Amino acid sequence: MATSRKVMLLFTVENLNAILGWVAIMLVARRMGAGVLGELGYALSLVGGFTFIAFMGYRMAHVKRVSEGMDLGKCTGTFLAVRVGLLALMLAVFGLAYWVWTGLLGKQLYDIRTEGMLGTILAYYVVFLLTGVMVATFTGRQEGARVAVPNLLGTSLRSLLMIFAALSGLGVIWLARSYLLGALVIALVSLWYFRDYPVSRPDRETFRSYSTYALPVAITSIFAVLRTHLDKLLIGIFWAAEDVGLYFGVQRIALFIGALALSLEGMLLPSVSQLHARGGTQAAASSIIRAERYTALIAIPVVLLTVIWAEEVILVFISREFLPATRVLQLLALVALVRILNRPWSIALRGADMPTLTTRVNLATGTLSVLLMLVLVPREIPQFGLDDLPGMGGEGAALALLGPELLAGVWLRWYCYRELALPPSRQVLRQLAAALLVAALFWQLDPLLLVERWFELFGLAALGGLLYYSLLAVIGGLKWADIHFAWDVLNPGAMGRYLRDELRR
Repeated sequence: MATSRKVMLLFTVENLNAILGWVAIMLVARRMGAGVLGELGYALSLVGGFTFIAFMGYRMAHVKRVSEGMDLGKCTGTFLAVRVGLLALMLAVFGLAYWVWTGLLGKQLYDIRTEGMLGTILAYYVVFLLTGVMVATFTGRQEGARVAVPNLLGTSLRSLLMIFAALSGLGVIWLARSYLLGALVIALVSLWYFRDYPVSRPDRETFRSYSTYALPVAITSIFAVLRTHLDKLLIGIFWAAEDVGLYFGVQRIALFIGALALSLEGMLLPSVSQLHARGGTQAAASSIIRAERYTALIAIPVVLLTVIWAEEVILVFISREFLPATRVLQLLALVALVRILNRPWSIALRGADMPTLTTRVNLATGTLSVLLMLVLVPREIPQFGLDDLPGMGGEGAALALLGPELLAGVWLRWYCYRELALPPSRQVLRQLAAALLVAALFWQLDPLLLVERWFELFGLAALGGLLYYSLLAVIGGLKWADIHFAWDVLNPGAMGRYLRDELRR
């Protein structure tokens, strides 16, 4: 129950951030246009594409070793030293690449037109990566409140500053500064909670322990970063900044759905790791099955309604200018759903100290995703003699993410069955069946429904959710025990006591 409450806390905070972020993106899109949003998204992805150098699997190793109960001071000192060293390497590589592109080759970054934009985004990532040492330590200790509160304060400030920039007519540089100032707030609040934590000098044994776990999952970190940023980079290279803006705008909605996967990663991984370290394999398996089932209960109806009413969602929450990205939103919503359903199985393997298996999956599916993007996004790549490519732009990027994620889902479940004797759950099949039936009904009624305002969309969403859960109850996929469990997790009094006890320590 404690882990479920922590996951729900992180999920709630991510959703509050996403809702405020929606408002910010909507106002930026309507007041400043898709081109400005595209410039911001391209700058974030350009610098963010180099951040894999600063990760290299050591964050996962830190969470794993802290959750197993290793000496906290040595763990923190080791991770801090590694992160600073890798961050310095990242900055050197980025600087070299920038010099080669703009100095040696004499080219320009055509999708970044604002002076100071790249430097501001670079500073944002430096603060973000250094703060990650504290956040990963809180995560390994399963201190969800100390992760959630700084994130809520900093991200809320970022969204409010973006709203102010859009309403007051400030330039795109203030959108970048909003990211930097928000990251600084997260860093300062995290540092306050971190003030009494021990930081000891790293030793060779601890570093070796970290590297043993980190190096097999380094490829996972690389492809995770690439898949996060490569889509927008390729759209920016082969299309225009406005196309990046359309993709970036609707992707914010898909990230709202995907917040549940981040919440699972934050608290479920250290919990499962701790259980395995203590020999509680059965309890760990139960946690995995329960996590998939309850996250699916939330995610499936949200994705269902987003896919059915994608146009209405865009009209209500962004602007008419983004309607050409309707299909992109539908595909990215499905990507978010598959990632959510895959995450518990990935956590099961990594928590059982089998990161090599997840690395195989990520290496294969990540490579496939990159190749698909290179084929589906551009119209042509003359340097390679490819002149008749599909040229699908944002839709191609979304498809290149969806296909490999589906393959990864089958592969991860097979590994869990073979290595951990953990079979796939049938409950999710019932949930998907109920969702398809409700989707078929609403697709038939869609021509008869006119949705123009937010309360009409929310009303239809409530009706769709009611039908889904009612049908699920009829076929045995939802029981009173599930409702009682949800109430215990969401109980405001229990959540308040948990927040008070953890933050006062």
